[in-house]
Amino acid sequence: MHSIAANYGYLFEKFRKKLQMVNDPLQNAVYSRFGVTPLINAGGTHTTHGGSSMRQEVREAMSLAAESFVDLVELKRATGDFVAEITGAEAGLICSGAAGGLVLSTAAVMTGTDPAKIAQLPNTDGLKNEILTQANNPAGYMKCHEYAGATLTFAGDENGATSDQLRKAIGDRTAAALYTYAYGPTRGGLSAPEVAEIAHEAGIPLIVDGAAMLPPKSNLTKYIAEGADLVTFSGGKYIGGPQSAGLLAGRADLIEAALENSGPSMAIGRPQKVGREELIGMATALQLFVETDDEERMADMFAKAEHIRSKIDGLPGVGAEVVLDNLSYHVPNCVISLEGGQDEIDRVWEAMHEGSPRVYIARNHGGLAANMVNVQDGQEEIIAQRLVEVLNN
Repeated sequence: MHSIAANYGYLFEKFRKKLQMVNDPLQNAVYSRFGVTPLINAGGTHTTHGGSSMRQEVREAMSLAAESFVDLVELKRATGDFVAEITGAEAGLICSGAAGGLVLSTAAVMTGTDPAKIAQLPNTDGLKNEILTQANNPAGYMKCHEYAGATLTFAGDENGATSDQLRKAIGDRTAAALYTYAYGPTRGGLSAPEVAEIAHEAGIPLIVDGAAMLPPKSNLTKYIAEGADLVTFSGGKYIGGPQSAGLLAGRADLIEAALENSGPSMAIGRPQKVGREELIGMATALQLFVETDDEERMADMFAKAEHIRSKIDGLPGVGAEVVLDNLSYHVPNCVISLEGGQDEIDRVWEAMHEGSPRVYIARNHGGLAANMVNVQDGQEEIIAQRLVEVLNN
């Protein structure tokens, strides 16, 4: 054991010296020491490839936070007050990503601040434990509610629900209604404000999942204004906070219940605890986000996407356009269509992802899409060169 520790110490000293020498994100010693090769992220803010980039101010704030100890609950309350101020909610909480926010929201509406009820989760005997949503609600994150012990119930069909269908689906064990926002074609059924009105008539709260619904910045306040009692956002996507952090905002009593269900308490949310570094990093990122000029940021991303388009559009069997809409592409993307179909899409994606330098692009809607949100200055040229190389092969 002693020789292993000594050898590790020697390797770590070499690694630390490398850190002082490397500024190129594609030559990053913290990853290369483990044999992992960094890549250019032109796929968006997907969790699979690291979320988003944190600004230097966020990284420095997290480093400073690590130098001191604090009462964690005190810090959670203080940073939560800042979240409330930004979102226009009664109260707020920094949580472990939007998924963690859903777990805490579900626990909160089932237990309130009752210590005995908090202690019994995920056992929900004797509790209202049903989360009601429309049958066409996106299903990807239903496990977050089930993790807390809840059961999902549904109103309507694949086209959504009518007001009467939603009202009739509310029962004695309904703890809350749920509405999930998602980019893409408009879903049928009831809107979030309509669901909020029906839920409130029945005396139950509405949980809104707004995980990826930034931009626009106005969504930070929109859902609370529409009647949401709890709303959660990803912190590690467009806001640019730590990937393991998110925002939860809403009614003061429900936020208090979410806090008491979260770490460091020995409650259902203990595994979703957020450290002091993430709390400070997320609050710093949120401050920077609300101060950032949206038009300038969008213009920069559009120019990068257009540069890539200009290099590849018109190559044999290739079409490309820059798309920015409120459906599938809420930041500028260079959307690429290929005549070769899915086999060609997969070939190009694999060649980009496993080539040198590695480039991650998204497979979207029968084609490929280069998303500019994480593309650093100058990387658009590397992406264009790699695409030309691969597409001409």
